[in-house]
Formats: sequence, C-alpha cells, structure tokens
Amino acid sequence: MSEFKVIVDVLSSVASFIAITTVLFSWYRSAQKPLSIQRVVVHNKKESKRFILVVKNHKNYPVTIKGINGFLKSKAQVEKFNGYEPEYREILSLHDCIFISNEVFEIAANGHTDIKVEDSSHMRTGEEFVFSTNTSHGHHELKCKNITNVEMTGGAKAYGVEFTKEYDSKFKAKLKYLSLKIGHSIRKITSKGI
Repeated sequence: MSEFKVIVDVLSSVASFIAITTVLFSWYRSAQKPLSIQRVVVHNKKESKRFILVVKNHKNYPVTIKGINGFLKSKAQVEKFNGYEPEYREILSLHDCIFISNEVFEIAANGHTDIKVEDSSHMRTGEEFVFSTNTSHGHHELKCKNITNVEMTGGAKAYGVEFTKEYDSKFKAKLKYLSLKIGHSIRKITSKGI
C-alpha cells in the first residue's frame, strides 16, 4: 500500500508541476508585447534613407500598426516639482528622431512583415533604434540592435576572381582560407617594403 501512495504522490507532484509551468508560460505569453522588431536594414542613398523593418507578430491574431516613429535612443529624465516627489521617466526626443510614419500596416497572426519607410529629413543612423508604435493593442516601445547599413551609391565595380574552390570539409576550406590570407598579408608587407 505504501508503494501505491508513493506512486500517487509522484504523479500528483508531476501533474502540479505541469499545471504551474503551463500557467506561468500562458502568463508570460499574454504579458509579452504583441510585436517585436527582429531586424532593421537601412538603405543609405545620396539624398534619403529607406528603413526596412522586419516585424514579428507574437500573437495568434492580426495586429495593426497605426503609426510608427523611429528614434536613435531614449533618454532618461528626472523631474521634481515643488512639494512633490521626484519622478524618473524615459522619454523619446524629436532631436533623436530618424523617421515618422503614419502609414497603417497589418501584421498577420504569428507572421513576419517587412515595413518600408522612406525618409529624407533625418540623415543620421546608429547602432540601436527605439521605435514608438501606436498599435491596435496599445502603445509600445520596441528596441532593435540588429541593424544592417547598406550603401546605395549607384556605382558598380568589377573584380576579377583569382581563386574559387568548393570543399566538402569545413576544415579543409578553413586551411585554404588561412593559407590564402597569410599569402595575401605577406605580399602586402613585401610590396610596402620595396
């Protein structure tokens, strides 16, 4: 009888653990922001920039973006009025604004969507962006550090290929790469010394 009680205790403990884990996971999913910006590609043109934002919807229903503003960073502000407690808040300054868009975008349920925004008034860029989004599910600030800058100069260069070979082994490919790299460095050093 005591063996049966031990089995029942173990099974009830496992069931309780699964129930608690499920509740915590559900709470985490519901508390998570509906959208995240996975990546930003910045096309740097001569007179403008094009921002391509890869937006992921974490919900199993569509989310609409009613407006999105991009900023280089958020700033911290401390303020105290006479007779009141001091206040701390993070703010977004128009001085750090990189674009403003009032276009409407719908992000499909559990989907990825590319949002393209052209801007010619703000020519700065950074290593991290903060996005202020007005969505069908409220206002959210989203950050993205995965930024790729692409220069769109319009010119083309032609190169001659000196060496190309495919390998089945990554080890052999890396050995060949290192030998070519060392050879190239030696040629650079000897050409400067002459």
